[in-house]
Amino acid sequence: MTEPTPKPKQREPFNLFKFTRNAIIIAAVIGLTVWFVVVGVVPNVFPKNFGVVEAGSIYRSGKLTPAAFRKVINEREIKTIVDFGAWEPGTPEDRRAQRVADAMGGERIVFDLEGDATGDPAQYLEALRIVNDTANHPILVHCGAGSERTGCFFMLYRTIVQDEPVDEAFGEAQDFRHDPNRNPKLKPTFDAIRGPIENAFESGGELVAPEGGWGAG
Repeated sequence: MTEPTPKPKQREPFNLFKFTRNAIIIAAVIGLTVWFVVVGVVPNVFPKNFGVVEAGSIYRSGKLTPAAFRKVINEREIKTIVDFGAWEPGTPEDRRAQRVADAMGGERIVFDLEGDATGDPAQYLEALRIVNDTANHPILVHCGAGSERTGCFFMLYRTIVQDEPVDEAFGEAQDFRHDPNRNPKLKPTFDAIRGPIENAFESGGELVAPEGGWGAG
């Protein structure tokens, strides 16, 4: 007896609503995964705006997660941390950074400068003396983004200590994400404070403000 021929399966009609819903779910999952990697993984593995100023002795960065902080201190054998105000004083983040530094055996020296690189120029002078003292090396210098306060500091370091041209030092600041359009105050601040800081640094004396004050600083 001949078996009946099976009927072909009918294709389910296209459902635009179901297709759109599934696409949104997939996009959301991908978006959350990317967000988790960027926010939760990358900052712990790759220290923010990290750079080698002098191999084995001087490093720079932006503010670091506790995991990245430990990684840098451990791998670079950091002895001293110069922090230009990455965290507001007394905040949980500030206290956590201090605990990490203490646990890793590093001395953390905190300055209070503004995020646009302005503030008390005497703090830049003090930091310059600290960084120039090899007894404090290896040393890490950082701020919030690693581009403005840290950028201005290393412009001072390059031009005063290493006698580099200003244009080269300013170019390095831009390499580390300083944008003159976003923050037009960094270069005028540097121009205003460099001469007096250089005089005080070389003489070993106190910082003397120029006539008329600090101008942009």
